[in-house]
Amino acid sequence: RRLTGGIVWISVFAVLLTGIVALNVAVLRTNMTVNRLDKQELQIRAENQALASQVSSAISASRAVSSRSRVCAEPSRRSCKLATAAATEIACPLNVPT
Repeated sequence: RRLTGGIVWISVFAVLLTGIVALNVAVLRTNMTVNRLDKQELQIRAENQALASQVSSAISASRAVSSRSRVCAEPSRRSCKLATAAATEIACPLNVPT
């Protein structure tokens, strides 16, 4: 009888230890997944910042181009030049054919 009681207690403790080990393994796996997701989040945030910077630069560039003054060389011509060193030709909306 005493031997049977000891075997039962050993079996109970073995089952409990197995459960604790399984729980620890599950927690470790979860932590590994969380760490992987944290790395992905940091990478995505960095990519978003880079894209936001590109968008901001593009918006600034388009505002700079649209805010340049336009000087029409001759009223009869259908083109005007940007008042910049490059003096690129663009269509002048102010010159309407008459």
